Amino acid sequence: MLLDRKSLWPQLRRWEKQAAERDGPFRLRFGTLFVADADSARDVLVDSADDYLSQSGFFRLGPRSLPQAVRGAASRELLEVLARHDLASSFDLDSALGEVCDGRGRLRHQGWGVELVRRYFAPVIAHRRHTEINALVDAYVTSSVVADDIVGHVLRRSHRTVPAIRAGLAEQLGRLPARESGAQDLVDLVLGLPGELTPADRAQLLQRLVLSTVGFTGVTLEWTVLLGIRHGYDTPAVRQEQVHRLVREALRLYPTAWRLVRVAAADHDMAGSRVRAGEHVLIGTHAIHRSAAVWDRPLDFCPSRWERPTDAQRRSYLPFGKGEGMCPANGFALKALEHLGHLILQGYRGHVRLRARKPHVRTLLAPPAGWTRLTPAPTSARSPGGAAVEGPTEPSTGRTCRPCTSIGGRQRTRSR
Repeated sequence: MLLDRKSLWPQLRRWEKQAAERDGPFRLRFGTLFVADADSARDVLVDSADDYLSQSGFFRLGPRSLPQAVRGAASRELLEVLARHDLASSFDLDSALGEVCDGRGRLRHQGWGVELVRRYFAPVIAHRRHTEINALVDAYVTSSVVADDIVGHVLRRSHRTVPAIRAGLAEQLGRLPARESGAQDLVDLVLGLPGELTPADRAQLLQRLVLSTVGFTGVTLEWTVLLGIRHGYDTPAVRQEQVHRLVREALRLYPTAWRLVRVAAADHDMAGSRVRAGEHVLIGTHAIHRSAAVWDRPLDFCPSRWERPTDAQRRSYLPFGKGEGMCPANGFALKALEHLGHLILQGYRGHVRLRARKPHVRTLLAPPAGWTRLTPAPTSARSPGGAAVEGPTEPSTGRTCRPCTSIGGRQRTRSR
């Protein structure tokens, strides 16, 4: 039975317009306080964080975060796990692209990026010794991360599948002893977490880490490749620093984590608004990233604005959050995105077809439905060692950007 998969994009655009007309936080029609400016957002996330319940998108069980000391140690160990693996040198892009294409050689949006990044981070998530766990992780990515977090509730079957996957993970984790030495993957990490955690608790934590590792990164990779192709970055001459700016601009215009939610721990005032204990405060990352008060031509896609960003722009850029709840692996995520984006855009020519004009928004902010087809560039066109002499021409500052407006914006871009 089909369930609701309607995109929330119209609501996001409406909130952006409301934010442009208001001075400071305001309440949405269902009562939630909406924050759409960087100063108020930082007040919630950093300066007045004690006024809100401790929050973690990764190390929590249901709405309850693990103790702060445990989260801090787990975040440090997560970074150590990521640092132990040389993913860039061991990843076979050509093979992985062949595996994630459909039967007609197309990369279908709202799925292919997650499946590719799942393969990229495979050694980090679960080593090959965990055969059964790897199979369950693959099933979780397909039935929950793609079907639910990206597309929306597609089939009622997924609501039966996901609990079964968690039960299977709990069974497998319950059979494994905690490693005495440092963690080699996320399985080791969750097994080594201290406290009275059941195998089901550890299974839930593993699922959250998989979602954060492959879900957010995979969707951003799709945006990076889609926008790169549409704006002429799919050339052997594209430079690493150009892809760096491309990724930053994709995350500004289409932040995968389009909102951050915090719960008030006590009554307090925030930027002239009264916040009651237990009330949810919604920080609209998408609205902050599209504020005309901070960004010149905010709906235009202009990576060159990142050549010399202003202090206000740096403060307003929150794709990974800020403060205690900030994604601990944001540096590794950006490194992976830049590496994969550069490999794809330099090594392949692309063609994009969209079945819709607007992004698809559920838990994650994903590209419109459609597909991308990649054709390998001639070997002779690829520069040795990935270096390039000259890439796509960009204006020097955001103020001189040519009209290369975003999907779902005021102007249209065309696929080539």
